[in-house]
Amino acid sequence: MNRIAPYAKAVIGFIAPGLVALVAALNDGSPSGSAVTNGEWLTILSACVVTGAGVYAVPNRRRTSRRVPVRD
Repeated sequence: MNRIAPYAKAVIGFIAPGLVALVAALNDGSPSGSAVTNGEWLTILSACVVTGAGVYAVPNRRRTSRRVPVRD
């Protein structure tokens, strides 16, 4: 688990849009109804790859607190 900890943000960024698109594809309002079409699979895969790569590319920034010196 410690090995993927630095990449947890990218892993979630990869999985989350795919799950959302998969649920939307399986929705009854979808053109295919209860099955996922080849085009929908490609859309799900591309959403996963693009968002995962985008999240991975942005570096993590640590918030630095500016401490104001207290004057007595």
